Amino acid sequence: MNKAVTLLSAIEDTGEQIYTAITDAPPRLQNDIDSWVDLHGLTRLDEPLKVLARQASLNLLLKSTLYEHYQKNTPNTSFNELDASDAREAFQTARESTGDIAFTEYLLDELAWITSAEDLSSVLDARQYLLNSDNPAETIGKLFEQITPQESRRKLGQFRTPPEIADIMATWCVQESTDTVLDPGVGAGALSAPAYKRKLKLSSDASLATMHGIDLNELALVMGATTLRLLDHGGPHNLQTGDFLELSPEDIDAEVDAVISNPPYSRHHELSEEYKTRVNTQIEQELGCDVSALSPMYAYFYFHAEKFLSPGGRASYITPSEFLETNYGESLKQYLTNEFNLNALVLFDRDEDSVFSEAMTTSLVSFLEMPDGGVKNDFIRFIRVDDYPGKDVLLEAITNGVEGETDWGFVNVVRQAELEPEDKWTTFFDPIDLDTSQLTPLEELATVNRGIATGANSFFCLSQQEVDEWGIEKKYLSPLVRNSRSVPTYDYRKEDWEKQRSKGDEIWLLYHLEKVSCNLSTYQKQRETKGNARLSDYVQGETENGNREYPNIVDYLKYGMSKNVEAHDSYLARNRDPWYVVDRRDPAPILVTYMSRGGCRFILNETESRNLNNLHSIYLNVDLDTDEMKSLLAYLNSGFADDVVRRSGRTYSTGMDKIEPNELQSVPVLDPRDLSNETVDSLARAFDELREIAREEGNNPDPVITKIDQILERELQQG
Repeated sequence: MNKAVTLLSAIEDTGEQIYTAITDAPPRLQNDIDSWVDLHGLTRLDEPLKVLARQASLNLLLKSTLYEHYQKNTPNTSFNELDASDAREAFQTARESTGDIAFTEYLLDELAWITSAEDLSSVLDARQYLLNSDNPAETIGKLFEQITPQESRRKLGQFRTPPEIADIMATWCVQESTDTVLDPGVGAGALSAPAYKRKLKLSSDASLATMHGIDLNELALVMGATTLRLLDHGGPHNLQTGDFLELSPEDIDAEVDAVISNPPYSRHHELSEEYKTRVNTQIEQELGCDVSALSPMYAYFYFHAEKFLSPGGRASYITPSEFLETNYGESLKQYLTNEFNLNALVLFDRDEDSVFSEAMTTSLVSFLEMPDGGVKNDFIRFIRVDDYPGKDVLLEAITNGVEGETDWGFVNVVRQAELEPEDKWTTFFDPIDLDTSQLTPLEELATVNRGIATGANSFFCLSQQEVDEWGIEKKYLSPLVRNSRSVPTYDYRKEDWEKQRSKGDEIWLLYHLEKVSCNLSTYQKQRETKGNARLSDYVQGETENGNREYPNIVDYLKYGMSKNVEAHDSYLARNRDPWYVVDRRDPAPILVTYMSRGGCRFILNETESRNLNNLHSIYLNVDLDTDEMKSLLAYLNSGFADDVVRRSGRTYSTGMDKIEPNELQSVPVLDPRDLSNETVDSLARAFDELREIAREEGNNPDPVITKIDQILERELQQG
């Protein structure tokens, strides 16, 4: 049987036994259990205690493996053969004999000890499989991921480093076998292990004592300690539990030559307000400058690590790339250019087939050096990796070698002194070859607005069936483009809207309600306090027929104020008067899908449908005839414009591209009024071809987009 399968099976089997026993856990452990579950994001799961039990089982596997390794490879240390019946005593003895804090007892141990010895034997027996692992860091890291769902790992921003990238980071950072290495957020040792292997390659006398690491999680300490011990037969490690941001250089008592880190990716909203404020204040005091309070956790690791690094020391981080183009990233970029030699920034392909797994799809690895004597580098290398070329090729690109296009990506060499923190550095990974100086900002032709924000889409957006059931009068409704899924192609036609109506989609928006005069808020209060209010007394306006005192829409608005809906109580509704009259927007002639992994789509809206804020709206400020507008749409949907738009927006750690209205307005475009009739006609016909071919299932629109690019290239060259 496969080793990994055997180990996982043993962890799960023993985890089931521990889970059963947790129900009988002593009351004194309950607070510790609750704290662990909350800290590690397990509250987000349907069965948090099952995951906790599996983590306790993994902890037992690791400690038994660690014990066995000491028993076999440490001279002058007498360990008994490990047996489930005396495992607790054996680990305590190992803690006293070796001084290895990984044997320190904590919550996960105590959960195991309330289980019978017989029920623990399965995972203890599996230690031989881990003991003989070729890559313990990868094996242990995968086991942790398999038993701990991603949803909970996001709480602490825990994601495993791909071994190929860890090897490159370690090779670049570690220059001597005697280097002191610091790994903040050590985890399973995915970075510490290759760093130590690098030291052993430089000299067989390398010592684990030069390896320092810290992690909030006691289980992470045990994972990292086990990984490092399985690579070495002697000498202590220097791993500890705690918050890296509270660690000081005095706690290490050595000049750090290399910092190698996969810091937590926790977004600022994952952190408590109290902790975030404290950390931000601390870092601002350390740096003597302002730091954005929206910074993610990994940014603070960049800032704090500088205190430890010696002159000439090197640092490498693997993080999301989004700080290169966000406002909160400006303080970090300013800090990096001020304090470091930026040797290289390497951006990895966002495709799912890249070397990175679930952690993120826009992965950045930075290679930094602390200036020795204040001497700064002249150049930084921005490297885009489309297809992983292997360790040696990438290391060569990081240090010197090729520039420009390669068969695996792109290398751009830029003067460090020319970098501005307010600029979007992602543009350096793929600079545009074509000159855009002859183009016109979109804002000179059009205004870009967000769509309508209702505050309660489920109430304000209705299907035809809901309209019929409530008898809502048509004059209070507007046709609606519900979201980007409603417009999968490059145009939106009346037959599309009709088809969605027949399918039961939400195709109506409560919109023309300014004529409805009904004091529902007063009515509701009267009902709650006296219970005898008549709705008709609070309605003034047109009657729909002789038999009704008020239009049917009022019944629906009343429903919106019920306790089951409370559409009137959203933030937006509370700040509107009346609450049911949403943003005023005319139907937009052009709609934009502004957030996606495949770039924006610019859609011709041939209906009177309005759109919500999940689409942007483009309104023309100049007179363009039909063909001129189609030629503008051809340009906006071209491959060339896709590059321009992508650089104007931003890419998030999930790989999503997003552009805001003000950013889109600054995008340079071809002004159709300046084009020849022949060019306008060619582009308009190409757009018609594009929108028709995109409607046919299975057809690839790329050849048409290529045709548009060729027309644009000729036009730009002639201009």
